[in-house]
Amino acid sequence: MKILNEQKCRNLDDQGYTFLSQEEKSKLNFALRFTPTLCIIIVIFGMYLQDWRIFGVLTIFGILGSAFSQGQPFDVLYNTVLRNIFKTPKLPPSPPQKRFACALGAIFLFGATVSFYYHATIFGVLFGVGYIIAAGIMAGTHWCAGSWIYNHLFGTSRKGPRKG
Repeated sequence: MKILNEQKCRNLDDQGYTFLSQEEKSKLNFALRFTPTLCIIIVIFGMYLQDWRIFGVLTIFGILGSAFSQGQPFDVLYNTVLRNIFKTPKLPPSPPQKRFACALGAIFLFGATVSFYYHATIFGVLFGVGYIIAAGIMAGTHWCAGSWIYNHLFGTSRKGPRKG
């Protein structure tokens, strides 16, 4: 197992995973990239088909991921089936930062849903590409724009809430 570098560990801390050790984060490296990567693939497919229903389902998944710490359906799929195949640990519950990021992602996905429903293809593609960029950065580096926004809005840091 390759140990994650310090920057990627800090990025995961910013997502709220401060309760995990560097070794635990390293073991979960693939698992924590699974959901954003799968979402990117489905968003690309949805943009190709220009199908609002695909984005509608993903919007619901994003809402579930923001409402429940263990409710994102792709995380559930990973924990119940795929982790046994890949021999990796179970994903921990999603911290508030990750759940906030899911809510922001759901807004982009909802924008794409409405845009494709009304045949406003350019807007649907713009919402889809925005989602792909954010999820792609997170899947590649573990840096999450939504978590960064959460931490700045609510005054949290890697060590927890700021005092003052």
